[in-house]
Amino acid sequence: MHTLHVCRDFDADAATIFDVIADHAGYASLPGVRAAWLRTPGETERGGVGAERVIQLPVMRFAERITEYQPGESLGYQIIECPLPIDHIGARIMLQPLGSDGNRTRVHWTSRLRGTTPLGAELTAAVFAAQMRLAYRGALEVWARRLGG
Repeated sequence: MHTLHVCRDFDADAATIFDVIADHAGYASLPGVRAAWLRTPGETERGGVGAERVIQLPVMRFAERITEYQPGESLGYQIIECPLPIDHIGARIMLQPLGSDGNRTRVHWTSRLRGTTPLGAELTAAVFAAQMRLAYRGALEVWARRLGG
């Protein structure tokens, strides 16, 4: 199993960052994403726990289910449909307020996966984890620019 973690500091409060991260349609503005939409609303909030969002990339599509939804604190999800030979154990985006005024936040994005190929599962997971790490860093960069930092 592979665990990947990226983090970035933002010059914005945790609630504002959460709103950007939880906006499923906004994922369409991320590098390599052609479209993103909500196919199933959440149990109590539209984009909350139980919601399923679909991400369309140039060559594939995958679906995620929201597993944790704590506005201003954290968002968890699991990839539930993916054409790649991986099993996504889950991901969590955690928001850590910095300083006493609450206007700076560190975003931690952690994800766990394992390969499902009969041979070379560890190598498969390592390759996809490296690609996911790049995608997460790209997303954090786009969100930081969007929020003016």
